[in-house]
Amino acid sequence: MEKSGTLSTPEQKHSKFKVHYTWIYVTERCNLHCDYCFFRHMHGREISLDAVEKLFLLFEKETGAPSTLIFSGGEAFLAKENLFRILNEAHGRFKDTSLHIQTNGLLIDRDSIIELRRLGVTLEFGIDGASEATLRHRCGLKPASFKKLTETIRACVQAGIGCGSTMTVHPQEVDHMEQGLDFLREMGIPHVDVTPAAFMPWTPETVALFKTNYLKLARRPELRRTMYANEDNEWIAPGYMDLSLHPPGYLLGGDPFLCLPENKRMEFNIWDDVGRFRPEVLAFYRTAHEKVHREHAKLPYREFVCHNFELMNSMMGTQYMNTWAINDILRFLTRTHLTLGVKKYGT
Repeated sequence: MEKSGTLSTPEQKHSKFKVHYTWIYVTERCNLHCDYCFFRHMHGREISLDAVEKLFLLFEKETGAPSTLIFSGGEAFLAKENLFRILNEAHGRFKDTSLHIQTNGLLIDRDSIIELRRLGVTLEFGIDGASEATLRHRCGLKPASFKKLTETIRACVQAGIGCGSTMTVHPQEVDHMEQGLDFLREMGIPHVDVTPAAFMPWTPETVALFKTNYLKLARRPELRRTMYANEDNEWIAPGYMDLSLHPPGYLLGGDPFLCLPENKRMEFNIWDDVGRFRPEVLAFYRTAHEKVHREHAKLPYREFVCHNFELMNSMMGTQYMNTWAINDILRFLTRTHLTLGVKKYGT
């Protein structure tokens, strides 16, 4: 990518801030229609390379780039050419930043595997366990494409690419977590993020059942290292925040703000419609994060995400998303892993 010139004067005057994770939503397009998808407002747009370049210039002006750049969608590989252009640019410019892709895995071919390994990219596959649960909720996936997905995951693992998966659990399927985890382990996936499905009708009863079953599984030594625990061993220090870059170029305060409808994304965009920095919007996010850290000097990452969900609802002025159940489960996951001493995968 070519540099698009110097940053505007308002941007040059803003005070520095630190970023932990940054999501780049490469495209809103997807080849599936998962019934629990966070991306509630798709318009088929792709991220502009100018917006990415402006973000990268912003990182280079700060005290450091984010610890991890996460590429997502939609389905990121539907914008494969731009995806790899951005990956190569980030790989060259931010040597200490990890590169990670969230994907349904259906469009990864042999050439992509070679390039991903060269760039040191890690992958997070969306697969909810065995075929029955996955096909039921990842709408558009068929038995043949599910088989292709499992073959792709095995090929990536065998190629030495760091792989994990997100196993989304629905309220009516909390009794099937064990079968799903065992299936993914047998495929050779080293770590699995078991997470509650968003936008689903959770009740106090199903939340309690999720907790009971999860705790039972976490006490199995052979599963404990498989159940994703990095987020529970990451502590967010004061002064750090997340960012997320959305098509066509909205820059928001973190991943949960993906749920905001279009008018709210425009209202809380850190850049205005001609690309000038809006220090008052950045100050809004920073003030919110500083308030959390005044009350909790040190936060595990999932707890940090819970506060972002709550902030998103307050920005909407309504209970836009059923956050009580999601946040209750996320906090439970952190307490469980810290209590049981689940270590980071790879350690």
